[in-house]
Formats: sequence, C-alpha cells, structure tokens
Amino acid sequence: MRRSFLSLCLTPLMLLSLALSVPLPAQQAPETAPPENAPAGARLAYWFNQAAQAFESDSVDDWVEATEQLHEIRPYNQDFMTHLVLGYARQGDLSNAFNMMLHMQQQGLAEDWSRFEELEPLREHRLYEHLVGLMEEAGQPFGRFEEYGQVPADFAMPEGMARDPESNRVFIGSVRDGRILSSDDGEDWTVFASPDTVEGLASVFDLAVDSERGHLWVATGPAPQFRDFDPDDAAPTALIKLDLASGERLGSYLTASGSDQHLLGSMVLASDGTVYAADTRQPVVFRLTPEGDVLQPFFGNQNFSSLRGLALSGDDGLLYMADYEQGIFVLATDGSNQGWKLAVPETLNEGGIDGLYWWEDHLIAIQNGISPQRVLRLQLGPDGLGVVAVAPVLAALETFETPTFGAMDDSHLVMFSGSHWPHVDGRGNPVGDELPVVRLIETDVDAAEVMVVGEEALEQLQRGR
Repeated sequence: MRRSFLSLCLTPLMLLSLALSVPLPAQQAPETAPPENAPAGARLAYWFNQAAQAFESDSVDDWVEATEQLHEIRPYNQDFMTHLVLGYARQGDLSNAFNMMLHMQQQGLAEDWSRFEELEPLREHRLYEHLVGLMEEAGQPFGRFEEYGQVPADFAMPEGMARDPESNRVFIGSVRDGRILSSDDGEDWTVFASPDTVEGLASVFDLAVDSERGHLWVATGPAPQFRDFDPDDAAPTALIKLDLASGERLGSYLTASGSDQHLLGSMVLASDGTVYAADTRQPVVFRLTPEGDVLQPFFGNQNFSSLRGLALSGDDGLLYMADYEQGIFVLATDGSNQGWKLAVPETLNEGGIDGLYWWEDHLIAIQNGISPQRVLRLQLGPDGLGVVAVAPVLAALETFETPTFGAMDDSHLVMFSGSHWPHVDGRGNPVGDELPVVRLIETDVDAAEVMVVGEEALEQLQRGR
C-alpha cells in the first residue's frame, strides 16, 4: 500500500480563477502522445483516439498498447481491465491475461467471461475455470438489509437524502421537479418544500440536516432534467437553508461568481455549521462558513473527472472526496492546502463511488460504477489517510439498479437501491413507458465482516495455472 502526496500548488487566486472558469470544451485529441505530467483529459483523449483507430484497423498490438495507457490513467475502470484481458488473449499473451483476471478477481469484481470468444485459448487451463467460478460468485447477492420503504411512483429522479436523528424523519429530493418529501416510516410521504413554496428551488441534488441549529440544507440548481428548465431564465445554483420544522426559506447562498457554469451536488456538514459542497460541472469544492454570505472555492484540480460524495472525519479535520473515476482523495480543512490520495490496498477497487459517509473511523462507500454494485466499509488507519481493512456490506442485490446515495444514523445506512438516471433522456423524460420503482433499504454497517485475501490462497491460485 503506497501513500502519495497530492500536489495542490494552489493559491487563493488560482482557486478563485478555477472556480470562476467556464466548462472545458470537448477535449480534442492531440496529434502526439502528451507527456505523463500533461492533464489527464488530454492524455485520455489521445489514447481513446489511438484505441479507436487501432480497433478500426484491427491492429491488436496497437489496441492493447492504447488500452494499457487508458488503464494507467483510469486504473479502476472495469471496462479497460476487461479489454486488456481480451487483448492479451488475442496476442497469445496468456500470462498477462491471467494476471489481469486475477487482479480483477482480487478486487471483488464480477464478469461473465463466457460471452467472449477471444478467451478460448485460456479455457484449457485450470486457473481459468477457477477464476471464472470466483468471479461468478462475486456476482451473487450478499449482505443483510431490510426494506425501509419506497419512493412514491410520481416522484421522478430521486437524488438527495438526509435523515434527522431527532425526529427520525427521512428527507428525499427530486432532480426532476424540485420537490422535497419527508417521512418518518418510509411509506407515508408529505411535501416538505417545493419550487411553489421556496423561491429559487429547482433540481435537488443533495440534502443535509443540521439538527442542532434546526436547518435543512439543500443543494439545488437548474439541471436540464428539471421539469421547468429554461436555459434563458434559469437561476444560478445555490445552497438554500430551510427551517427544519416548517420548510420556510431562511437563506440562499450563491457561489462567489454567481455563474451558471456551476451546479452544486454532494454536501457535507461540519459540527460548527460549515457546509462543503462539490461542483458537478467543475472540479471544485466550495465552502460556506457560518458567518459567510457566499460560497467560496475551497479546493480545485483540473485532473479530477467527476466529484461525487463528500465526508468529514469525526473531528472535521479531514475532508474525503470521491472522484467517480479516480477514487477517494483527502484534504486538510485547516487551510494548509494539504491533500493526499487515500492510500488503499491493491485489492480495493475505488471506481464508481457515488455516496460517501463517515462512521466511527470508517468510510462507507456506495459503488455503482463497477460490477457488482456494492456498499463497502473501509476502516481507516490512525491518521485517517489510508485504508487498513475492507468489509463488504452489501453486493449484487436484486434490488440494486444503480444505487446512488443515502443517509447515515449511527451505524444504520438508509439508501436508494436504484436510480432513474439510466431510464431518462437528457431532458429528464422517461425512456420507455414508465419509470421503475425506487426502493429504500436499510442496513447496519457495523454487522459487516472484514474481508481478508490470504497470501496462501493467492499462491494456490498462481500454482493452479
């Protein structure tokens, strides 16, 4: 397990410049290979283009080379790993093909290898059957959970969720119509707030309860999927503060620029009332202090691909950020501009994390970008900068259909078991007759058992070749 320091090199002026910037245009593929220290977007564009050209010309060696480069840039991407297994098999490089299969199996990934004719040379080896069996097993349902309830059928594109430990109410928000519902049993839902009652409320991307101060925070903005979206008359993204009892708007807070080039997503609340919010359009995290009247840029780095869940350590000293393609990063919140890539075992795949939560020196991660979709409990070391143990909580449940976010109460996680994102078009309209039911499930993350991959088992797999 290797810990690497994330070089920030960000002055306040640079942060502000990044936060105010417009979205990057579609990345043009460079004509020559960019250096390793070039922005990840430029490197990805080049090697995607190389892979496409090699595939078109059926040049296996060039396709493998390009895919190796893509895997190096995005090491958690399961498609790249699968493509490398196929490419190595076509080259007759069975050693590397088996090594990549073994690497995927150690990460707990599931794959149906029977659908690939390219793997015929591997099928005469015992290791192939053994790995296939283990990866099929990884795709079997795992974990204990209870049905908590379900989202009302007319509540499209549920996204944000928060839980009030004082009243036991659960709040959910809609990207599609901007409503916020509340329930204390998961079955009977009432409208807590809507665009009709709260000025500036549009698509809801996250919710956060501040029980101590009696607030419900809402990350909102004019997404194209919003029912009343009008690009010519759209209010800028904002954090809206609602009264936790009545739903009355107590305040609205814009980004420092007030620009429509930002769209706030995941939030996390510090004990002193500070709110951190990730930008879904720019690689920026904003911070709103209790005495502040606008969100100020706290961190930014152009190499991030898509910022998702946020979590704070128990003492609020470390901010954890999930990048959908690159895993979890850690930032010091004391203003020292220190940041790290979370150190993890090679057997942990961090790709495709949406929801990220803190629980007693652990991180709880909801992963939907790999197979199987799963919930993991990650035990952190004393300094909070590395993972020392991994425990699967839930995996491959039949009710899982792109699980996204949830809310913690002590050791209990309530979460959306599915999402409407795969079932709508770019304007939020259903693709098909009707949207599927999204269920809420509850699980106790304290009940998970630590997963250990023993050296003896790995040696047996290697000998089985």
